[in-house]
Amino acid sequence: MLTTGISAPSRQDRLRIAEEFIAASRFEEAEALLDEVSVATNDPDTLNAKATLALARRRTDVAFEMLAEAATAYPEHAGLATNLGIAHELLGRFDEAVICLERAAALAPRNEDIKLALAHALLSRGDVAEARAITEVVVQHEPRNARAFLQLGAIDFALGDHSSAEAALLRALELAPDNPDTLRNLSVLLLERHHFDEALKLAERAHLRAPLDTAGLMHVAYCRAATGLWLQAEAICKKLLAYAPAHLGAREILARVTIANGEVDRSIADLTQFVRTHKSDPSAALALARVLQFVGRFDEALTLAGHVAHTRPEDEAAKSLKTILELTLGRFPTPEPVTLGLVTRVFVPPTTGALEFVALVRLLRRLASHQVVRVVAEPHYQTLLTSLAAQIIPEEPRSGLSATPLQSLLPMLVTEAGNIADGIPYLRAESELLAKWRDALAAFARPLVGIVWDGGVLGLSMEQIAAALPDSVTPVSLVTDGQRHDMKRWSRPVDAGVHVDSPAELIAAIANLNAVVGPDSFAVHIAGTLGIPGVVFVPRGYPWYWAQADGKPLWYPSIEVVVQERLGDWSGAIDEGRCRLGTLLRASAMA
Repeated sequence: MLTTGISAPSRQDRLRIAEEFIAASRFEEAEALLDEVSVATNDPDTLNAKATLALARRRTDVAFEMLAEAATAYPEHAGLATNLGIAHELLGRFDEAVICLERAAALAPRNEDIKLALAHALLSRGDVAEARAITEVVVQHEPRNARAFLQLGAIDFALGDHSSAEAALLRALELAPDNPDTLRNLSVLLLERHHFDEALKLAERAHLRAPLDTAGLMHVAYCRAATGLWLQAEAICKKLLAYAPAHLGAREILARVTIANGEVDRSIADLTQFVRTHKSDPSAALALARVLQFVGRFDEALTLAGHVAHTRPEDEAAKSLKTILELTLGRFPTPEPVTLGLVTRVFVPPTTGALEFVALVRLLRRLASHQVVRVVAEPHYQTLLTSLAAQIIPEEPRSGLSATPLQSLLPMLVTEAGNIADGIPYLRAESELLAKWRDALAAFARPLVGIVWDGGVLGLSMEQIAAALPDSVTPVSLVTDGQRHDMKRWSRPVDAGVHVDSPAELIAAIANLNAVVGPDSFAVHIAGTLGIPGVVFVPRGYPWYWAQADGKPLWYPSIEVVVQERLGDWSGAIDEGRCRLGTLLRASAMA
C-alpha cells in the first residue's frame, strides 16, 4: 500500500494556525478550524483558543462565561488567566482585570505579550505611570516588538507627550508598516497637531489595510470632515449607517457635517428624532447634548446632560459634560465643606488638556497661600509649574499615591464668578529670560502684538489674523510649529516663535508684548495668566474657560472674547476683533 509520509496536523498545529487566523481577523476560518478540534474536558488550550476568538469578535459575555469555568478548572494556565483579565477589562472591571493579568504575568514571567496586556489594563484603570513603566521594559527586552512601541506611543499620547508618542509610533510603523492601529494612531496625533492632510492620508491607509473595521472607517470620516471634504465625510457616514443604522458615532459626525454645510436646524432635528426613538440609550442623549454644545446652545445641552446625570448617576461621561456645560455658562460647583489642611498633595490627571491645565493651575496658587502643596504631574506639566507664582513641591507620579485631583479644588476653594480671576498674574517670567526678550524686541516699533493662527478648515488662517491687526502695530509671531512657513506669504511679522522652545520662553516673550491676538491657543492663555491684553476668536461652541458675564470673560479678564456668528464664517468676528484690539491698545497707551 502506498503512503504519502505526511501525518495529519496535530491538535497543537490546528490551535496555532487558528490563533494566526484570529490575529489576521480571519474569524470564519479560525472558527471552522476550531470546530474540527474536539473539545476534551482536560484541554485548556482549546478552550482558551475558543475564548480568544470570542474576545476578538467582541462577544465578551460569551467569552467570559467560557473563561470563568475554564480558569477555575485550570488556575495555573497563563493563557486562560490572561484572557479572563482581558474579558474583565472589556466589561469595565479594571481592578479584576489587573488582578488576573498580574497572576498571568507571574505564571509566565517571560511572556512579554502578557506584560503588555497588564500594562493596557493598568492604563484603563488610570495607573498611567505604571503602565508606561511596564511597556518600556517590554520595549527594552524586545526592541523589535511593534506592538510594544504602538502601546508606548498610545500611552505617551495620552500623557500629552506628543514628541515621544510620535517617535514610538514611527518605530512601530517601521517594524510593522501595514499595521492599521499604528497608522490610525499616527493619524490621530497629526490631527492634534492640525496636520490635517497628512492625517487623512494615514487614516485612508489604515482603512485600506482593515476595510471592515468600523472604527477605522469612522476615523476616515472624521479626517475628511476636518479637511473640509464635507460631501465625502457625509458619504462615509451614510454608508456606515446603511449597515449599522443605530451607529451613534456616525450619526454624530453626520450631524456636525450637516452643521458645517449650514443646515443647523435640520441637523439638530434629525439627531433629536433619533434620540426620541432610542430613549433607553443615554449615549444618544449625550451625543445630542454635544452637538448642541458644538453650536453654542449651552442651556439646551445642559438640560439633556443633567437629565442623564440625574437618571444615571453612575454615568461619568454625563457628569463630566454637565460640569463642563455649567462652567461654560458661568456656573461654578456647589462649595464642599472641607478642611484645606488635609489637601497637601494635588494630582494632575494625565487626561487634563494643556489649555485646561493653564486655566486651572491658578487654584494651586490659592491653595499654596494656605499651606505647603505637593503636586503630582507628568514632566510636561511640571515644567510649567516652575513658572507658578507660588511655592510648590513637584512629585513624580507613582502607583498607590493618594492625592486630590486638580479639578476637585474648584468646590474646595469655594470658587465663584467673583473670585475666579483673583491673583492674576499667577504665572511669572524668569528675570533673565524677561530681560533677554526685552532686549531682543527693543529694536521693533511698538505696539508689539503677538499673533497665532490655526490652519484648520474651520480655523483662522494667518491672513485672517492679519486682517484683524491695525496697520500701526508690529506683529510678533508666536507660532512654533510647521505653520511658521505660512509667513512666507506675509513679511511683516517678527518670527519670535523660532526662538521659543519652552513654556518659560513663551511666558517671557509674551510678558514683553502689548497684546496677543489669535484663536483659542496656549499663547492666548499665557497672555491671560499674565494679565496682558488680547483678543481671542472662538467658535459658537466655545470651551468653558471662555465663559463670560456681562460681556467680560470670567477666567481671563484682560482678554476680549469674540464669538463667530456662523460656523466657518469669521468675517464679522474679524471686523469686531479689529475694533476691540484698537480699543485695548488705546487704553493701554493712556494707562
